[in-house]
Amino acid sequence: MNTGPTVYHGVNSAVFGCVREMSERTHGTVYAPVGANTGTATTTEPATVVMTFAFDPEAMTLTYVLTSKPWWLLESTIWSGVADTINGCRGRVVAANRQKLAAPGLP
Repeated sequence: MNTGPTVYHGVNSAVFGCVREMSERTHGTVYAPVGANTGTATTTEPATVVMTFAFDPEAMTLTYVLTSKPWWLLESTIWSGVADTINGCRGRVVAANRQKLAAPGLP
């Protein structure tokens, strides 16, 4: 089974880092190899879902291909979750950048 690729645009390194962190914290997702821009993302909560990923920092794109999921888990649920995580991280990164701009000179 391969579904995709689904490409998300406007994803910089900060957003990708947030996506990795949030998906690990929320769903137990493991990105392998660690620290790589391409590889496999395996989620275990609520069920095992496997996706390949490719982050291109120059093009600011993040591409996923769904390669494995249980029969009962809808693809639309998976893709909605991915999009929600990316959009949430975009908001976090923008908020963090605004805070830095509002308080210049602070670490």
